[in-house]
Amino acid sequence: MKIRKLLRILHRDLGYFIVAMTIVYAVSGIYLNHRHDFNPDYKITITDFTHDLQPQQSYADDEIQQIVESVRSDVVYKKHYIDKDGDIKVFIANGEVIIFPGSGEGRMRYLQRRPLVFSMNKLHRATLGTAWKWVSDIMAVILLFVAVSGLFLLKGKRGLRRWGWWLTVAGFIVPLIFVILYL
Repeated sequence: MKIRKLLRILHRDLGYFIVAMTIVYAVSGIYLNHRHDFNPDYKITITDFTHDLQPQQSYADDEIQQIVESVRSDVVYKKHYIDKDGDIKVFIANGEVIIFPGSGEGRMRYLQRRPLVFSMNKLHRATLGTAWKWVSDIMAVILLFVAVSGLFLLKGKRGLRRWGWWLTVAGFIVPLIFVILYL
């Protein structure tokens, strides 16, 4: 069997094998690239609300829990304390609540996992343990093979020796420019 035919077969079959993982890495990579613009793992819901709580020295747990549950019924109250300014800081599962007794206002910050994206980001970060790290490394090696073998699949003016050479060089130049400009 000729080497080009073997490369074509391996390139095709390994490419089919890694297509789903490549899609997962591409989508989660977009989310992770924008982690400074928004939280890629959690959706943060901020809810402003009003209440009729008057300022006092202490508050019963039931009283605070009732206010918190009136804002969002599925919230799990943990505990609360009064800070030096007299504001009530409430700890809830997956978030926090601040109640301002003097003004009758409050704010809830609640975190919700982005269902599919959270899982894809865990895969991308390789935080699922040693076994997944090895699967991820094998995928990277296969991806590297598919990229390099793809260089040698075509002959003629669209092959590596002519058109492909220029596109390959351009592919190296783009990240090189960013390294030079930003490092």
